Amino acid sequence: MKRKIQQLGSSTLAVTLPAEWARDHDARKGDELLIQRDENGGSLLLIPESSATADESAVIDADALAPDALERAILAQYVLGRQLIRVESDTTLSPAALEAVADVERQLMGLGIVEQRLERVDVRCSVAPDDFELPTLLSRLWRTEATMREHAVDALCTGDGELARRTIHHERQVEKLFYLFLRLVLTTYRNPRLNQSVGLETGFPLLGYRSVAQDVVLMTERARRIATLVAESDDPTPLDDDTTTQFRAVADALATTADATRAAVTEPDHEEISRARGALNTLSTAVDGAQTHLEQTRPEPLLVLQRSLTALRSSGEHATDSLDVADHFAFRSRSVVDTDATTDER
Repeated sequence: MKRKIQQLGSSTLAVTLPAEWARDHDARKGDELLIQRDENGGSLLLIPESSATADESAVIDADALAPDALERAILAQYVLGRQLIRVESDTTLSPAALEAVADVERQLMGLGIVEQRLERVDVRCSVAPDDFELPTLLSRLWRTEATMREHAVDALCTGDGELARRTIHHERQVEKLFYLFLRLVLTTYRNPRLNQSVGLETGFPLLGYRSVAQDVVLMTERARRIATLVAESDDPTPLDDDTTTQFRAVADALATTADATRAAVTEPDHEEISRARGALNTLSTAVDGAQTHLEQTRPEPLLVLQRSLTALRSSGEHATDSLDVADHFAFRSRSVVDTDATTDER
């Protein structure tokens, strides 16, 4: 649809709202609207006040879902930002359905049962969008991943099966943080009024942070892989000194890379990006050195060591993907790239 711009007074321009849109959002005279510009400043996004309260609740039919599917349904509604999730049955909720609700309640941050009857359970999320800023939450994800990675490598080098098993359990905390992160991202995407509350602009920054969070989760999976290899070994023993030195070098280079990447993403800066790129080169050299060591000396347990080195290399690749996002963040700055400038053709 098209609208013509009208002039009201000497310096005021106005445009009418589509009647159907106004009816859908119950827009009235005196209502406050939020107007945001897109990435390039060429389009305007009009956000009605009603968008803040839409779709706050959901009802799930427990009779139509198996227990594992019921868990996924509750998880999906949580991520979509629902405040109240009702699980109901036409008769009485089965013990398996109740257990599924309890399991997902333990899995998600801020979720709790507020009312329970024979035929239904009401679950409410107590987390508000302004309780967390996305940069802060992303930093917590990074720190948790770093702890898992450090403990996994320690368990590998020292042959500590108990430490490996404790490391595996840290993944639950990562999942809690990640699902909360997704909830805030999707809630803000659907309601851009919340941008200031979560500490980000709408559009690309939200998508970029979502991509980086997924990379961090994948890095935790690689750390868990190493810990699992140690925990499942029949009789884990400490590595020899030379092999330990090689793997510590890889782990230290990866830690430096991850730390520099986190800083570059949360505070986009070309110096931090350059530091992270340099750390990636150091990591690549360390991985190559460890690979050569494994091929030439063939230390035991060789298969566990090879798979662990592959996991560390893969973590570095995910950090590289996050660093690419940091590049995009940094080059959005008009102090570096002026998209309005004209160039002379010679």
